[in-house]
Amino acid sequence: MNNNLKGSLLLSIATILWGSTFVAQEVAAKYIGSFTLNCLRSFVGCVVLIPLIFIFKSKKEKSTGKNIKILSKPLIIGGVLCGTALAVAANLQQFGIMFNAELSEGDSGKAGFITAMYIIFVPLISVFMGKKLRFSIVISVLISIFGLYFISVKQGFTVSTGDIVLLLCAVAFSGHILVIDRFVTKADAIALSSVQFLVAGVISGILMLIFERDCLTASNLTSSIIPVLYCGILSSGVAYTLQIIGQLYCETNIASLVMSLESVFSMLSACIFFGKLPTSREWIGCALMMTAILIVETPFADRVFEKVFKQKEKAKA
Repeated sequence: MNNNLKGSLLLSIATILWGSTFVAQEVAAKYIGSFTLNCLRSFVGCVVLIPLIFIFKSKKEKSTGKNIKILSKPLIIGGVLCGTALAVAANLQQFGIMFNAELSEGDSGKAGFITAMYIIFVPLISVFMGKKLRFSIVISVLISIFGLYFISVKQGFTVSTGDIVLLLCAVAFSGHILVIDRFVTKADAIALSSVQFLVAGVISGILMLIFERDCLTASNLTSSIIPVLYCGILSSGVAYTLQIIGQLYCETNIASLVMSLESVFSMLSACIFFGKLPTSREWIGCALMMTAILIVETPFADRVFEKVFKQKEKAKA
């Protein structure tokens, strides 16, 4: 199994967990605000990972016979940058959805489509950072955009204030992906994930105390405890850690494409939870998304492009 495929499988599991979390987020949002939810879920994710850090550290030390140092400068810097990007992205997403709901100018499907636009921003930023794009990635991104549109956008596409906020959220998620790519080989993956949650929790917690103190009642916190634990343990603790480990093996551009499958699993989980079958439009979108992933995971498209390019070069000569 090559590294890209191994990383893609781990990222796919993460997207399944993220997709299934939307229902829990909607339930929690009835009782607590965005900053409160992201604060609590981040701290839960951090606490869940702490025992795993020491368990895997002990196993590595036994297998290698060496004393492994976890705390390092790259871990602190990477954790702070990842946590900041995650806090910004997660809260912007929630506020974008809230703005659109208040103005009746959008729905969660549209929000998912705009958020997943990081599949465009990640390759673009990568090019500016000096990385080359494979032909298959360009084709897959274009196909994915159409797939996301079919899955997520049910009505006419108009631009609102909430949509602009969600677009900024997509940029923040792009930064999160690229920062992970930068530090994932320099620090322990699980420790990096734990530190990012600690930072995201502190940032969201400060904003929670400033803007959402009125919602911090025993009744609201008790009513939201189950969805918060679900988000904290599975979506934050497990899924974001799988993202970091997956990106250790997987190219950044491929990782962003695989993670965009979150829209597919979000749709499927909603269908299961609410007992509603996907429409033909949604099935087409799923087919396009899976086609995009298959193209980027196989070298066939790149080989075809290389042959066509060489033939054109020979014709010119």
